[in-house]
Parts: sequence; structure tokens; C-alpha cells
Amino acid sequence: MFFSKLLCIYRMKNIIGLCLFVLLGAQTVWGQDANFTQFYASPLYLNPALTGATPHFRLNTIYRNQWPQIPGAYQINQISADYNWDYYDSGLGVMLSQDRIGAFAMSATQLNLLYAYKVRLRGGMALRMGIQGGLGVRTADFGNFVFEDQLRSGGATAETLAQPTIVYPDFSAGALLHRSNFWLGLAVHHLTRPSVGLLSGTERLNMRFSAQAGYRIDLDPSSNDKIALSPALLFQQQGSFRQLDLGANLSYDPLIVGIWYRGLPISQNARGSINQDAFAGLIGVQLKNFLTISYSYDVTVSTLNRSGGAHEISLIYEPFDKRRKRGSKHIDCPIMF
Repeated sequence: MFFSKLLCIYRMKNIIGLCLFVLLGAQTVWGQDANFTQFYASPLYLNPALTGATPHFRLNTIYRNQWPQIPGAYQINQISADYNWDYYDSGLGVMLSQDRIGAFAMSATQLNLLYAYKVRLRGGMALRMGIQGGLGVRTADFGNFVFEDQLRSGGATAETLAQPTIVYPDFSAGALLHRSNFWLGLAVHHLTRPSVGLLSGTERLNMRFSAQAGYRIDLDPSSNDKIALSPALLFQQQGSFRQLDLGANLSYDPLIVGIWYRGLPISQNARGSINQDAFAGLIGVQLKNFLTISYSYDVTVSTLNRSGGAHEISLIYEPFDKRRKRGSKHIDCPIMF
């Protein structure tokens, strides 16, 4: 009797696991892109038009650990570098990102190249237009599954399941209007809706539309930009999924503190509840005006409030630009602090 119950439990475990795998491999769960609380700290991922929107060159890296108290937590790593080719009013960039779901050793890796062109407008305004292209790779590992014949024999399974891997091209585009104290952008990702199904080739990734805006308010002009408030918002839609992020960071050199909200309270989710996800607090430090390190923690307010929230760490390296001394005509974008 005990063995029968144990066998039933393991069968159920594998049935549930296989169902989860199918769902994760299809659009239902994995059809939505990664989301960052510190979205401004990953500018190339936010909008290709932000490529080169920096006085010289910039290196960004960000890590997110989402719902750590749920087994097989969702983790995201991303690193990008971009360069302001000011002489040609252009920006060049490269970005590498990876998402991982530990339960089934599932991962999505993407490498992208980016280009943006800047048009100077009147009144200190600038219009940037950017494109992004690259390759994505999605894989999974069935090694964590336990099958019925393993329980009976105590050895290896006779099941033969191939380790799925798919490779696909991906393209995105965006535009950004900005001056030295505000920015407004639009972006569209996954223009060709690539096929991403691990178990079949019928699942296609929905396009992601986003609108972004931000403003920098110098609270004490006499302090040489040492005290500033930077409110920002990000609205995204991907398939039926819609989300709004809004909040603000207060920088008092060298410290940075912020508070953010993620949700769309004017609408309801699939369960008929208010569509909201989390509140987040942020603390950071800017070292010698070229290295910024920030940590944020999401307090989940949805039905997943026992998931452990989410931890996020970002690092931005942006050295001082000597061209400022030569009277460069570049226009600063205030997406950072």
C-alpha cells in the first residue's frame, strides 16, 4: 500500500511537471519578456533608440531574482555596452541577456547588436531612432524528471526524450525624443514574432509595445545638480498582458533612494482582482560620478505575496567624457540620475 501511494505521488509529480514544462515552453508563461523594476538601468533593453545616449561609452549590467521562495526561481542576467559615435550622430551597442527557470534547467539566451541615429532639433531637442537585431536560443533539460520505470527498477529510465533547443532571429525598433531634462520614447520588440515553442513550432512570441517617459527636476540649481528628483514611467503591452511601472528616484550626491509601483489598478486580472503586482524600494550610490550601484526589492501585493518578492541589483559604468572640454555638441539624455 505504501509503495502504491508513493508511486501515485511520483506519477502526479511528473504529470504536473510535464504540464508545467509544456506551459513554460509555450506562450502561456514564457511568452512574456523579462521585466525590471530598474528598467532605466537597462536602457538598450528598454528602447533601441537609447543606444549611444550617453556622453561617451557606457557599460550596464543588471541581475534579477524573482520569487526566490518558489522552487526553481526565475532569474535574469543582462549585460550591455554602448558607445556614442558623436561625430556621425550615431550610437553603437551590444547586449547579452539570459533568463533561467531552475525547476527544469530552462534558459533563454539572446545576443543583440544595436544602432541608433540622432537628429538634432530646435530648442535643444533631439530625436533618436534605433534598431536591434540578433539571435535567441532556448533550451531545456529533462534530467530533473523522475519516471515510473525508475521507481520500479531503481535505475535509469527507458524513456527517450530529446533535449530541445531552438534558435531564432529577433528584431526590434524604437524612437526617442529628449532634451537635457526629459525623455519620451516608444519601442516595439519582436517585430517578426519568432517561433519559440520548445515542444512544437507553432508558438510564436507576441510583439511587445512600450511607451516610456521621464523627467529630471533639479531641486537646488545652485548645488550643481547634486540634488535631483527623477520621476519616470513605463507602460507595456504584450498580447493580453498589460503593465504600468511608475515611480521616482531622489539623488542627493552620492546617495540615491527611490520608490516604485508596478500594476494597472484601473483594470482587472484574469481572476477579476485588481491588476497589481508590487511596490519596490531602491537604494543606491554613485561613486565619483562614473559608477552607479543600486539595489531594489519588490514587495509583492498580488496573490503571490508569499513568493519572496524580487531582488534586483544594477551596475552602470559611465566614465567622464573629455569631449565636453572640446565643446562637443552632443545632447545629454537624462534617463539616468
